[in-house]
Amino acid sequence: MGLTRDNYKVAFTFSMLKEGVDADDPADPGGKTRYGISSVYHPAMWESGPPSWDDAVDFYRREFWQVCRCDELPSGIDIVLFDAAIPSGPGDAIRWLQRALGAKQDGLFGPKTLAAVQRARPETVIRDITAFRLQHYVPLSAYGRFGLGWFRRAIECYGLGIANIHPGIKEPHDGH
Repeated sequence: MGLTRDNYKVAFTFSMLKEGVDADDPADPGGKTRYGISSVYHPAMWESGPPSWDDAVDFYRREFWQVCRCDELPSGIDIVLFDAAIPSGPGDAIRWLQRALGAKQDGLFGPKTLAAVQRARPETVIRDITAFRLQHYVPLSAYGRFGLGWFRRAIECYGLGIANIHPGIKEPHDGH
């Protein structure tokens, strides 16, 4: 179970493909966004105008990847936890990780969470984080408008996470 200090690019690219460049949906409480960075929730990022691509790279690394300690996680779990943190916040994503591990759910990634994740089966943790993420979406008031997209994103991220547990292993051919 290798640690992956280079999965940030994979995770960030996946998340940005889902976030898109610009959005301003009146049904989204985040208001106007650029690369998923909300003008409502992160106004400092908009002080000089819309954030640039380089701003987004730094912002997501600092506010999500590092807060969730993704560099210390097994490959696959890092990607899934990072993407779960973007729409719901690092605290919720870390609580889902802790719940998947059977650990105290305080939303803080400390040494006990790290020790538990290092002992866990990545496949199980990825599955459970994804399940808790999906469960979280259902009661939200915006579920009717955005739910299908949220589910698609979480399921696609699950697949990416599973594929990155052992990235060198390819599916076997059927003998042809």
